[in-house]
Amino acid sequence: MEKIFGIDVSYHNGTINWSKVKSEGVKFAILRAGRTSLSSSKTMAKDVKFEEYYKQAKAIGMPVGAYYYSRCATVAEGKAEGKFIVDLLKGKKFEYPIFLDIEDTEVLKKTSKRQLTDAVKAMAKVVEDAGYYVAIYSGKYILRDHLIESELSKYDKWIAHYAKECGYKEKDLMMWQFGGETNLLRNKKINGVPSASTDQNYCYVDYTSLIKSKGLNGFNKPITNEYITNKVPYYVITKGKLNIRKSPTTEADILHIAPKGVRYKITKVSKNGKWGYAPYRKGWLSLNKKYISVEK
Repeated sequence: MEKIFGIDVSYHNGTINWSKVKSEGVKFAILRAGRTSLSSSKTMAKDVKFEEYYKQAKAIGMPVGAYYYSRCATVAEGKAEGKFIVDLLKGKKFEYPIFLDIEDTEVLKKTSKRQLTDAVKAMAKVVEDAGYYVAIYSGKYILRDHLIESELSKYDKWIAHYAKECGYKEKDLMMWQFGGETNLLRNKKINGVPSASTDQNYCYVDYTSLIKSKGLNGFNKPITNEYITNKVPYYVITKGKLNIRKSPTTEADILHIAPKGVRYKITKVSKNGKWGYAPYRKGWLSLNKKYISVEK
């Protein structure tokens, strides 16, 4: 698999020189958006460096994603965290997924597989419904021992495993965190990051293209050409009933209603490219690909 090198950072990494980071060959960064506290109130808070990191990484053209350190143990807590995450992300664009970080030791010790899975699913649904590409960050054994993994199969996995090879199932591995304080593949220090070590990753998916094509994470879905643009003259076949109008507008009188499978020659096209003139009926028909196809 082709791999893309990236890092993930939080306020622990300090003030980052993103230009130096980029010059080291880092192709993406996953930023901690926030976390839920250890307190009994489980207070949710934004990472104090999130806005700074986002602004500075974007300024140098670094693709970014985000992660949230979760401590949800119930459906209600999962929904609350999901809503908080959505608020943190508003007004921003992310080329990489929004990762739900499931690893907290205290939560894992006290929460059943069923409870934790339901909580994570509830959180994921809130974020997903808001238009974001959701994925899960965790460890191989956490997924196996603390979550009902089959119920989370729809979500891409980012696996933490500090080793020379990742032990997670390759077919399900979208991103691998291979090093942090322990790093068996590279220097644990990243130029431009003042902390003694930086979490490092290999990604195996072109998330930038995937997310933009789906219009997620703050991006608008690309507008595709819905109309036939062949050079005239050419022939089209109706896909169903189609109105032939006196002029190239939906406000014009209908001259004829063509049934499915009729062949028309198009000899000219309207200025906006949405209508074609059929001399046989001395009228105009829509060139929308939903209604007609080009005769091969």
